[in-house]
Order: sequence, then structure tokens, then C-alpha cells
Amino acid sequence: MDVSIVITTYNYAAYLEECIASCLSQLNTNLEFEVIVIDDGSTDQTAEIMKGLMNSKLRNFRIENVGIEKASSYGFKKARGRYIVRVDADDKLYPNYLSVLQTYLQDDIEFYYPDYSVIDSSGNVTEEVALPVFEKEEILQRGDFLATGTLYSADALNRFNGYSTLIKNCGLENYELILRFIKSGVNGLHIPCKLFCYRRHSSNISTIKKDKIIQYGQNLFLQMNLGKYTTNKFHPYKLKVGVE
Repeated sequence: MDVSIVITTYNYAAYLEECIASCLSQLNTNLEFEVIVIDDGSTDQTAEIMKGLMNSKLRNFRIENVGIEKASSYGFKKARGRYIVRVDADDKLYPNYLSVLQTYLQDDIEFYYPDYSVIDSSGNVTEEVALPVFEKEEILQRGDFLATGTLYSADALNRFNGYSTLIKNCGLENYELILRFIKSGVNGLHIPCKLFCYRRHSSNISTIKKDKIIQYGQNLFLQMNLGKYTTNKFHPYKLKVGVE
């Protein structure tokens, strides 16, 4: 198995089928892939939706509600691919996600991140985001790093034990992992092509828990001796911290 696409969902039934369809509908790729859905104890129609979906590439697991960090880690352990990408259930991949990424894969790169489109709750594109080339200092200043669309080598995820699970739904679980990566000298690669959609809506954790996320970021940088927690213009939802 080449790539495992891990979808994590909690009460996102409104977007789930669209997300799954986007992951299953990868075109023109030689990569063998699977789609794994982790239902983190949803109380909406998620279970009923999953019962109606049948595909040889699709596997589904339902667990008690443990939060995004532990639910993701559960999915990573179930993954059989040499590479793993997490996709939040309210986001979606473009059909060329795998076909483009396969042309960039190389042994000395442990994670890959593409450009993306921002969409609203109805799926309308509201912004196109072109990220800069991989540079450790820029990432330290970004203040966040999207999980959706970031492709990791499974080996790297295992070496770093995936996400920290000390705090449930911290809002910066993927950024914390990226920080550990780059502090340890792990190299990433920016893919200059829009390959996924990041959905912004009122139920995003980043919106609901903004103040707690900032506090977590500040504590994180203090604990990791990284200086002051700031954000820059590439922050996913334009949060301004330490910016004049």
C-alpha cells in the first residue's frame, strides 16, 4: 500500500460524504491507496451514512469520543500505507492530489504540503492560497500548519509517535508535530499546486477555541524554547498574534 488517507470526523455528517468521495475519486495515479474513516463518537447521522457506503478502498472505524489527537493516532495505527495524509471531514481533496504528489516523492523528504483553496460552508471558493517554499524559520513564524493535505512518511510519524495527546482538541496538534519535525532536522517540501480545499465555517475548532489555541501556542513555544509565538500572513485563518 502506498498511501493511506485518514479521515477524522466528529459530527460532520453534513460534509462527510463529499469528503469521502473526494478522497476515493483520485485520478491518473499509479499509487495504491486506501481511505480510512475514524468516527470519533459522533452523535449525528455519521454512523448511518457510513453504513450506506461500500467501496473496496474504504475502511471505517467508530470509537468513543477521545478528541482529534487520539482519533488521528488511532487512524495512523490502522494505516497500511508508506505515506499517510489526514483529511478533516469538512475538507476535501482535489482529484489530482495523488497524481501530482507522486511526482515529488523522494527518500530524503518526510513531509509534503501543497497550496490549497479556502471554501465556505456551501463549498464556494473564497480564497486561493499559495504557500512559500519550505523554510524552517517561516514555519516557526506561521503559527499553525494545516493537517489536511499534509502527506507524511509513515516511518516519520512512527518515529515521532504522531500527535501529542496530552491535551484534547488543542487546535494545534498538527503544528506541534511539525515543530518537533523541524527542530529535529526533518525536511519538508512545498508542492506549488492547489491540491485540497480547506473549509472555513462557524463550527471550526479554530473559530470556537481561538483564545485557548493562542494560549496553547504561547505555552508550546515556551516549552520548546522557540521564543515568542507569532503568526504571519500564511496563517490558515489570518489570526494575528505578535503582528503589528
